[in-house]
Amino acid sequence: MTILKQQANWEQLTKGAHQAKEMGQPILVSYTQRIDAWDPLSFFAKAGNLLHGERSFWSDSTREIVLVGVGHTLIFDERDTVGENRFSAVERKWKEWVANALISENGGPGTGPVIIGGFSFDPEKKKTDLWKGYHDASLILPRWMLTLNEHGRWLTTNVVLTPEENIAQLKEQLNKEKSILDEAAQTVSFAKGTPFVTKEVAPDSWKQSIGLATREIQKEKLKKVVLARELRLTGESSFSPEGTLASLHANQPDSYIFAIERGDGCFIGASPERLVKREGRRLLSNCVAGSTVRGADIKEDLALGEELLHDQKNKDEHDFVVQMICEAFCQESENVEVPDEPTLHKLRYIQHLFTPVTGWAREGTSLLSMVHRLHPTPALGGWPWSESLSWIREQEILDRGWYAAPIGWLDARGDGEFCVAIRSGLLRGAQASLFAGNGIVEESDPEKEYEETRWKFRPMLSALEH
Repeated sequence: MTILKQQANWEQLTKGAHQAKEMGQPILVSYTQRIDAWDPLSFFAKAGNLLHGERSFWSDSTREIVLVGVGHTLIFDERDTVGENRFSAVERKWKEWVANALISENGGPGTGPVIIGGFSFDPEKKKTDLWKGYHDASLILPRWMLTLNEHGRWLTTNVVLTPEENIAQLKEQLNKEKSILDEAAQTVSFAKGTPFVTKEVAPDSWKQSIGLATREIQKEKLKKVVLARELRLTGESSFSPEGTLASLHANQPDSYIFAIERGDGCFIGASPERLVKREGRRLLSNCVAGSTVRGADIKEDLALGEELLHDQKNKDEHDFVVQMICEAFCQESENVEVPDEPTLHKLRYIQHLFTPVTGWAREGTSLLSMVHRLHPTPALGGWPWSESLSWIREQEILDRGWYAAPIGWLDARGDGEFCVAIRSGLLRGAQASLFAGNGIVEESDPEKEYEETRWKFRPMLSALEH
């Protein structure tokens, strides 16, 4: 590991301790240094020896930014927020810490102090034990953050110093932790997955709910509603978050890859769908809705793609998403741009209709305010927004937890990105729950929708079989 200006880092800690004493309150100190070619998957795996249950992994669909967080320096949890929505509550608290923080010069996007985590799909939905530890909002400032970006590889250290801080003791502890993390320079061999059996959760009830939904649509109470279902897996031994993550990273190259640990649980997946990204004032979102399977060969694949592009049911489903996202962008940004027609976004097992949306944020528009404005899009909830969400809350037997919800990161400058947590599963020891959902419109056929969810389970099933 190459350390730049290590002495300057210790001086920054000393300066921070003096500042905390003068102010009479804790302050955040964050410093970033360039490192050698560490592998992020190895870093995630090796970090389990240091702080198992406190790891986070996130990469965008182009691999331009990869983040691996270890440990908890600050925790922003929101449960049953009253008088303030959970997104603004997290943002307000984060800004309060950043305002007095000592932050070293950083290495570009994803460096410096960055909080990483996610939100639940619906805070009003009745909770179950399945999602223990995963609150309605839960973002973490890691103790250690490995970042890969266009400028190189970086390690950020984040500590909170109190007025009574013992700097000598803190330095000793940081050196011990860093010596363990240094092992990440060695590439890890990941174990194969454990054999498992699967059990579908109430498939007949799920199909019946599609009939209920289409009747509501025929009565014009809804235009579209998204229904999700669960597949439960029991392994012969514990499922491996490290091996599953490595498999997803290798086999889903055009997807957002994420893994968020909370205690003995790991929520993990490979999502094709960006919710929103902010770079300075620039905002970007993707409309992903309407799908079909990939073909067995190039000829069949092209034919299936052309059929999808001209299928009215899928086009209508896609248009609901485009209209809603464009409306949200027009309210919060300027110079909104959206193509006239969708293109195809092809993944390993499935292809989607795809439309990008861009705009320039108005004053007062933040990344988390856009997350609040956009979630859930009609691709995850339905349309109209309020009616479809209420219908899901009442009719869907699944506790979605963080499934189909925003997962991502936010830095001290207000930049960051959130994807939508689909094609995902929750691992807990030898138990796993996988999730998939479909947009239901008036023409939906229960058997066809059921088959489509089976395609959507394939990325996670394949990763667990690795």
